[in-house]
Amino acid sequence: MTRQTRRSVLAAAGTAVTTALAGCSGLNPLSSESRVEYDDEAIAALAGDLPEVPPLTPAQPPADAVAAARDRIRSLLEDADLSEIPNEAVRRRLVRERDYARDSLEDDETDDTRVGALAGLTHPRSEAMFVHAGVQAFEGNLGPDDIEARRQRHVEAAESFLADYAYVGPADDPVAAFAAHAKITDWGQTGARIARSSDYHEYENTVLHTAELAQGVEWGHAYATDARRFYDHYAGTLDATHDYAERFARVADDLVADVEDHATRPDWDDVTGGFDRNIEGTAASELLQELAGARWNAADTAVERRDDGHVALAVGSAMRALTLDRAFADATDAIADGAYGVPESTAPIAAEREAAVEALRTLLDTSPGLLARRPAAYAHSHLQSANRSIEQDSASSPGHYLYSEYANAHRYAAAAPPVVQRVADALGD
Repeated sequence: MTRQTRRSVLAAAGTAVTTALAGCSGLNPLSSESRVEYDDEAIAALAGDLPEVPPLTPAQPPADAVAAARDRIRSLLEDADLSEIPNEAVRRRLVRERDYARDSLEDDETDDTRVGALAGLTHPRSEAMFVHAGVQAFEGNLGPDDIEARRQRHVEAAESFLADYAYVGPADDPVAAFAAHAKITDWGQTGARIARSSDYHEYENTVLHTAELAQGVEWGHAYATDARRFYDHYAGTLDATHDYAERFARVADDLVADVEDHATRPDWDDVTGGFDRNIEGTAASELLQELAGARWNAADTAVERRDDGHVALAVGSAMRALTLDRAFADATDAIADGAYGVPESTAPIAAEREAAVEALRTLLDTSPGLLARRPAAYAHSHLQSANRSIEQDSASSPGHYLYSEYANAHRYAAAAPPVVQRVADALGD
């Protein structure tokens, strides 16, 4: 995994935007794809350029927040002399985390937005803390009890921020207000969730165990701190403001009511059954399981967030669940008509990719753009995933994995515009 890919994966893992995957992604060895050989050059040619998805919100954290995050990494690493640690295994681990953290001071400069740059510095801060805490533990200056006291302080601060949260925004632009608060509260919720967890037991070594405990607390603290700075800066840029709490709550209630039936685990036999042909081991089976699993996850998250009063996040999750429900229905109809079997060549795979890219372009042209970018980012991530697997030569079953990734992006992007319009109308009422 490249350094940039690793950073992106960690950021995604942190922000509660992770979709629960369902079923097995491996290729059934008895499926007919095992008898199909695909042209390597044609597969490689699929990893082409993709339409760019603009930032999900025009609001940005302050520039000094990025500088503060970078300074935090430097300060944690500044006095970390690893040469004094005699245990080679411990020293190697600390060196690796130190190098990861140092790398971030270079590669975050490439991000186009402060939102992206700051998000890319959350886990590096925890990596730097791993090193700092490890050295402090080795010197006898830090232990698990110290980390627990720190964790409780950070959790209290993160939860206080969320409890007192005010959904203020420009009176004439509810969509922009939603976009800003969806991002800020996502960071705040992520920070509180990570900081609450104290279940870190990867290492038996006392030094490394203390380091991993401190790392988890720092990761959560980084998200929560960034959320607070982002909020304060955003609220400070507003002139005439409006409190959108009641409106967001009303929209959340309306949307969640339409998806909460999907907030329970699907019957996987029902998901892939009911067809006149056996779809086991095909892209069709993979696609339906992916969509149903993601719909379940999004609906369950929407219900939880509505019940917890995190209304902007509930709207976003319900929006995703509604889109996935439409995509699942469309995919089911297409499969009933014979789509997504085992392709005999790369031509159907390439055609599905082209359809996905075209659907993504159409979605990006959908108004309002700030809302359309949310499902566009989801579809784009599937296309990016396919690109990476091709570039890293890990697409071992193109007729299964690549085909289903392109189909997922295609069906989701095509299903999104009516949902975007519905949410836009609801936010504007």
